[in-house]
Amino acid sequence: MNPISYTGLADDDRRINRELQAMGAFDGHPEQPTQLALLWRSLVDFMRWMRWKAEISANGCRLGVSHAVH
Repeated sequence: MNPISYTGLADDDRRINRELQAMGAFDGHPEQPTQLALLWRSLVDFMRWMRWKAEISANGCRLGVSHAVH
């Protein structure tokens, strides 16, 4: 099991994880995504990629950096 960081404090994270496990938060089978969910996810990923490509083309770097270096 991969440790999940809820608070950043190891003892608290372990306690929270134990309590969630006791409540049954990790029981059962994960839901299988529907075809519509898969289509939506692929559309979102494509739009994110298009946005990323436009940022690179327009600025020469990703938006969010302090300035573009040419």
